[in-house]
Amino acid sequence: MISDVERAAKSPTISTLAALSEALEMPLSTLVESREPSRLRVLKATERQWLVESGTGAKRDCFMPAVAGSEVEFLRYVVPPRTLAGPFPAHAPGTIEHVYLVSGALQITLGNDVADLEAGDSCSCYADLPHGFDNRDGKTPAELIIVVEPPRASMSDRGRRHERGR
Repeated sequence: MISDVERAAKSPTISTLAALSEALEMPLSTLVESREPSRLRVLKATERQWLVESGTGAKRDCFMPAVAGSEVEFLRYVVPPRTLAGPFPAHAPGTIEHVYLVSGALQITLGNDVADLEAGDSCSCYADLPHGFDNRDGKTPAELIIVVEPPRASMSDRGRRHERGR
């Protein structure tokens, strides 16, 4: 599958990209961006490219490019009505997800824990268990803003590797 993606023979799903970013220990945005590092990064609305999950129609929009060295992912995620997005694989231990529900209503599942969110609600969780967004009862799309914060030890380890030129 990876060689098919590298050759552009197949387009990866959001789940595949998330798994690759975990395996490579890098933010998803690093996998999909192609620009050189800069101190100020701007992405115009007209340049945005949604990643669409083929099985569910869920859409992911990374609010990137980030400045060089940033390990935080900042994204918008839209779950269509009558759709279950996930379960997504567990992130590395210590990874935290912050979620703000812009519109709609849905259930967030983290392992065996379930929380109901309505527009304007937010939550934070350790995302080191399988997790997902359930809008199967929804009549409208659920739009979320998500910030994925990597484990702190991982961030400092990467910084030390970068300083040593690795």
